[in-house]
Amino acid sequence: MISNNLLMAFHNSHSRKAVKFFADTCVGLSCKNVIFSKITASAASIGIPNAQKSVLSMGGNLLFFSDVEGILEALNPHKIYLLVSRKYGEKPIPFNEIVTDLKVGKVLVVIGGTSPGLTRKELDLGQCIFAEEVISDINPIALTALFLGGLSKAIKDS
Repeated sequence: MISNNLLMAFHNSHSRKAVKFFADTCVGLSCKNVIFSKITASAASIGIPNAQKSVLSMGGNLLFFSDVEGILEALNPHKIYLLVSRKYGEKPIPFNEIVTDLKVGKVLVVIGGTSPGLTRKELDLGQCIFAEEVISDINPIALTALFLGGLSKAIKDS
């Protein structure tokens, strides 16, 4: 099981389906802390309530913020990672480093819901990481699944 210190955030989406799929992917891959920020249009009015049902039925937690800064102020994570495409990333996902960080405190991983999803100001809030196996842009839900699957394996191997 993934640590309770992992906080997965989906930022800047207007797709109600993407919001629901993100929540389902997180709880389906053992991440119980699901966060949404800057969710607009039907994603906010329909997607968030549907996601909330999924998360709560699996014993998880769902939080909703207006922006990434709000997440940081309220939750004060020990480490912040921004999961982005290769062209914006600084380095491949450091799974072993994240496993160590999770033992120390809360780790926030932010994924943009649109392309690119995160502004330059938001990218400067943490370390930008990318999935090494992805050679071109993929949707954020697939990226979330790759990340959580890789992290689960790294936790089991540690």
